[in-house]
Amino acid sequence: MTLTLGNFFMVFGRLTGLFISAPIFSNRQMPGRIKILIIILLAGVMTSFVPITSVVVLDNPAYFIAALIMEIFVGYCMGFLAYLIFSAIQLAGQLMDTQMGFGIVNVLDPESGTQIPLMGNFCYLLALLIYLVLDGHHYLLNAIIRSYQIIPVMGANLGSDFVELFMDVTVYMFVIAVQIAAPIIITLMITNVAMGFIARTVPQMNVFIVGLPLNIMAGLGALLVLMPIYIWFMSVMFAKFLEYLDALLLAMGI
Repeated sequence: MTLTLGNFFMVFGRLTGLFISAPIFSNRQMPGRIKILIIILLAGVMTSFVPITSVVVLDNPAYFIAALIMEIFVGYCMGFLAYLIFSAIQLAGQLMDTQMGFGIVNVLDPESGTQIPLMGNFCYLLALLIYLVLDGHHYLLNAIIRSYQIIPVMGANLGSDFVELFMDVTVYMFVIAVQIAAPIIITLMITNVAMGFIARTVPQMNVFIVGLPLNIMAGLGALLVLMPIYIWFMSVMFAKFLEYLDALLLAMGI
């Protein structure tokens, strides 16, 4: 096996990990053969100009297989970082659904193949649109290219900095989920308090029948009013994701 062919397989492995976990690239609606073809084409192009170095000599099959697995893991971590951001948006939508009364309504997400709440799906698609507008998927491919300048083959550092970074991202995921859902939750809380006062003053009214459609109308109305703010906030959030992605490359570098 020549050095050029070995470099091709290393790039192929890192791209494979990215296509397993990253949004857009991991879409289940895309046939597996098409994904493999795209990865092969990208790997062939990148191998021609990306300087690939290795900390060990891959002169036997055991080293080569271990290096390939490590490259898949490195690419998976980069894509998984983007997946965590979208998971936070789905979590925010789930919090909204619970308060609006959509908690029992689930829809099948064709990209992930799982059932997600109604508002969670809406927020996810909105974030996906912003992600594409900001060229987040292109930035991930660019990060793959830049990663070889920082993380050579078999040179990934999985020490304390790597673990601490993912812990920070996980905490950030829950924080932004609460921040996104907080305005809707507060609006619905005020609506429920108002319905409580109405129930006390007009006991003849059946608040259970009136309250559910009122919560839905209040939630959708608040979402419509806050939509420009949500779009701005998601743009800021993806800018933060790019900072985390650069920090991940530095944390895994030698």
